[in-house]
Amino acid sequence: MKSSYYDLLKSFLIVFVTFLILFFGITTFVLFQKSKAQKEVLMAKEIQTIEKLRRIANDNIKSVISDLFFLSVHPNLHQMLENDNPTLREKLVKDVKSFSNNSTRYDQIRFLDETGMEKIRINFNQINSVVVSEDKLQNKAKRYYFTDTFALEPGLIFVSPFDLNIEHGQIEQPLKPIIRFGTPVVDLAGQKRGIVLLNFFGQQLIQNLIQAVSESSNSFELLNSKGYWLSGKIPEDEWGFMYENSKDRTLASRYPEIWEKISDQDEGQFTNDQGIYTFATIWPLVNGMLSSSGSSNAFQASSSGLLRENYFWKIVLLVNNDKLAVLKTEILCKWLPYLSAILILLIVFSLAVSIAMLQRKHALDAKLQKEKLEGVLEMAGAVCHELNQPLMSISGFSQLLSDDLTDDNIQKENLTEIQNQVERLGKITNRLMTITKYKTKKYLKGNIIDIEAASDDK
Repeated sequence: MKSSYYDLLKSFLIVFVTFLILFFGITTFVLFQKSKAQKEVLMAKEIQTIEKLRRIANDNIKSVISDLFFLSVHPNLHQMLENDNPTLREKLVKDVKSFSNNSTRYDQIRFLDETGMEKIRINFNQINSVVVSEDKLQNKAKRYYFTDTFALEPGLIFVSPFDLNIEHGQIEQPLKPIIRFGTPVVDLAGQKRGIVLLNFFGQQLIQNLIQAVSESSNSFELLNSKGYWLSGKIPEDEWGFMYENSKDRTLASRYPEIWEKISDQDEGQFTNDQGIYTFATIWPLVNGMLSSSGSSNAFQASSSGLLRENYFWKIVLLVNNDKLAVLKTEILCKWLPYLSAILILLIVFSLAVSIAMLQRKHALDAKLQKEKLEGVLEMAGAVCHELNQPLMSISGFSQLLSDDLTDDNIQKENLTEIQNQVERLGKITNRLMTITKYKTKKYLKGNIIDIEAASDDK
């Protein structure tokens, strides 16, 4: 019984381990394919997200351009240019204030005359629009955005760098990201009389982009053409170009290999040891629009103008490896009940196969034993048949000889011994004739039939 249990256990382990290796191989392949497909879906989703973000940014810019042209040709503005009186000015201020309340996307809407003096300024405080009184209007003649805009030909648009608002020579607190859109204003004679300037809430654009980011993305980054963060994972890294002690806080200096890939292409996707990067370029400038390098110094002119190919932002999304690991875990958890059920079936199947194999082995052993026994019986029958006649003759002749001898004859004792041995041989042949089992015993270097154990004649 113990030997049979050991044989069953041994057979089960061999079968189960074999199938288990095959099971793990197939499972690993299937889960890998599922993970690969899920990753491809995620990457496609990230590309869709990046295109959505680019569309949102471009739509925001188009809306600002539309507003800028609307205000620059406003009838009340041109009437005021021809006849600057309080009534016309008040009428224009009322219209611009109403426009500011309706749009809610401009921190400031201004008209500056040819000297750089603010003539009209409407501030929006995130709740309502406020008209700045005349005594608080400022001269912006030395600010780069006025000089760069006023230098343009009528109909052209100046777009400032995406930077922080500066008031009274200092970066405004809390930080207020701003993009300034300006265009020259001319009178009926075609003379430039100043500019219309819109301070677009840059943070509103950033928030619109963040809200549209896919849930799969772990981080959203918006960078300018120099690799400075306008929005990033680490707030301290943002707007580094506005501070003298943060000029080195760029993606280019921190991750040069990543920046090289991002800056060399308009859009793309790649994988590295951090995860999956997806990026795209936003080109704010279109035909008739120019920009400049700007200046973080309140009263310093921009060092150079910028054409379309030099003015862009980069949107960068990252799905890090932790997120990918979570996705793999989710796939495994989803398939775990099925895999567990298959594993249980595999155990049952392996046990059934082992039992069947053991039964087949026992059947084969029994058949072999039977075949061997038949061979032994045939041999034993032949031996008995051949030995019985000589034995009977020996027994008969020895008995005749013994009868002819007197009891004191020494030969009679020898004949008696011969008869004893004949009887012994007779018993052996009887046992050979009653063999029912195949039993062997050790003899010299091999095995021989154990006649006594194999026979039913005891």
